[in-house]
Amino acid sequence: MADVPAKLALPAPRSARISVLLARLAAMLVCAIGGLVLLAWYIPLPQLIDLLPGLAGLSPSGAAGILAAGVALFCFTFRPLRLVARLIGLLLVIVGLAILLGQDLFGFDLGLDEALWRSEATPPGMSPVRMNPGLTGSLVLFGLALLYAKRGMALTAFSQLVSLLIIAQVLIVLAGYVYGVPADDYPFPFASMSFYGAMSAFLLAFGLLASSPEHGIAAAIIEPSPAGEMLRRLLPGILILPLIIGWFARLVETDIQYGGAATLAIFAVASIIVLAVFAWTTIGAVRRADHDRNAALMELRGQREWLSTTLGSIGDGVIATDPNGSVLLLNKIAEELSGWPGSEARGRPIWEVFRVIDENTRKPVDDPALKALRERAVTRLESGALLITRDKQELPVEHSGAPIIGYDGSLAGAVLIFRDVTERRRTAQRQTMLVGELNHRVKNSLAIVQSLVQASLRQATEKSTQIMAQTLAERLQALHRAHDLLLESQWSGASLKAMVERELDPYRRDGGPKIAIKGPDVLLPPQCTSILAMTLHELATNAVKYGALAQNTGQLGVSWRTARGGRLNLVWEERGSAIPPAKRNNGFGMQLIDKGIRHNLGGETKVDFRPTGLYVELNVPLEVSKEPRRAPQPARAPAA
Repeated sequence: MADVPAKLALPAPRSARISVLLARLAAMLVCAIGGLVLLAWYIPLPQLIDLLPGLAGLSPSGAAGILAAGVALFCFTFRPLRLVARLIGLLLVIVGLAILLGQDLFGFDLGLDEALWRSEATPPGMSPVRMNPGLTGSLVLFGLALLYAKRGMALTAFSQLVSLLIIAQVLIVLAGYVYGVPADDYPFPFASMSFYGAMSAFLLAFGLLASSPEHGIAAAIIEPSPAGEMLRRLLPGILILPLIIGWFARLVETDIQYGGAATLAIFAVASIIVLAVFAWTTIGAVRRADHDRNAALMELRGQREWLSTTLGSIGDGVIATDPNGSVLLLNKIAEELSGWPGSEARGRPIWEVFRVIDENTRKPVDDPALKALRERAVTRLESGALLITRDKQELPVEHSGAPIIGYDGSLAGAVLIFRDVTERRRTAQRQTMLVGELNHRVKNSLAIVQSLVQASLRQATEKSTQIMAQTLAERLQALHRAHDLLLESQWSGASLKAMVERELDPYRRDGGPKIAIKGPDVLLPPQCTSILAMTLHELATNAVKYGALAQNTGQLGVSWRTARGGRLNLVWEERGSAIPPAKRNNGFGMQLIDKGIRHNLGGETKVDFRPTGLYVELNVPLEVSKEPRRAPQPARAPAA
């Protein structure tokens, strides 16, 4: 069996794509902050410094580290560039630890700021500073989290925990800025960090969490369930409301001169009231979501019963899979044909339960369910395959597959439909045998009649009897050729082009009359084949005796086309020889054209004995008419 991947590359859901886009947006904002700070250090722009006064608190080395971290985060959101992102993360860890150990603990200056910035080119309003320990530690933690992100469950959990530590540290620093707390005067968890450095660290940690929508925090937030809905509603209150309440408590303390204990009491009670109101509104939303979920479950149960009844009543085998190609369910027919009980087949890969090989080459066939998952399109019904059942039996089947698309456009799985064609093949074989026997009997009957005619021809003594027997033998031969055409197509019809060519080929010779045949290859229905074959034979016989084929200078053109309504328009036109008046009207050939075409086929005829030669036009329906056949009418009077 062909190798099949255990996991298929499927498009991410819409919520996951939005999460990754947010991560890229955070990376671009971080790059913008680092770029603006470097621009302010290298190019004297007083307007920029006046507009963003906090830029002066970020050193050139800190701006370069922020810019590198932003580039690493942006690269991390693209699978092919994750190695580049991790290399930048490793560089951030090494350089950050060197700064923390050498510069902040032992007083050793690495000279990074001097390498990035010249002291004589200090812009107005910017004072030389060093990278503060808070920002350095945040960049080291970010690099460490980046190294272990998306590397298994345990390492990914560690990476997300480090990102949450960065967010907690940054929120303390930002809250200190809002409340007017000098970060340098307090020990950990307060840390010396500029406002733009703190914002950059927050965006980096947030972007790293959002870049992994299939794991951890981001997965819980975007989860389409009541729990995810509740978390999405509570998250803004959890992050924002305590900061706002604390800010009001700080105003009460400074303006109304409350003590620290009174301020804490006000903060606690206000937090309880606000969070209770917020939780109450959230509970209402969860209740509505739970009500909708119960209603959806009831509808789903009804649809499940409907689906179960439908699958059990149809005569084809049906197998449904999940997006990875694992079997979810089989109907009773599928269990009987494949030999796999539903309890044992569920959870197995589809290529184990439904193994098919090509009947001629004996090579594995591309599984229709996997093909539908891969191409996201319905595969056509294919035949010529053998199903290898569980007990190693071979069963001829026809199969097709179709993808199951969810309401949000995501791939929910695939459905495989197949049927046993053993009985159909047996019926076709029996039919072929019967048609062959019928052909054999018809050919024998024609051969017997031809033998009788030939015997009569040999025993005839009168000239008129010999002529009649010869003519009858030729007409029987024309019927034999028409039968051969039907035999070649298994009685589905006969090729008009082949019929005309077989009738006229005996009269082609060098220096002889010119014969032109023109028209598309039309398949004549069986009911038209014999009459048209006899008609062409009579026209050719008359042309050999009296018309264009009677002399080398004659010209014969046979052309046809199909018209609207499923009708055939055939033209027989002779040039170079006029039929004698005594041979024009009452021959058997003219009667055959008149009665056979008009009465038996319901067609129309036009016979014109022109000075240049015979002109015959036939208009024959190619489909059997369900209307009552009109009475035969005489042919049009020949032109004078």
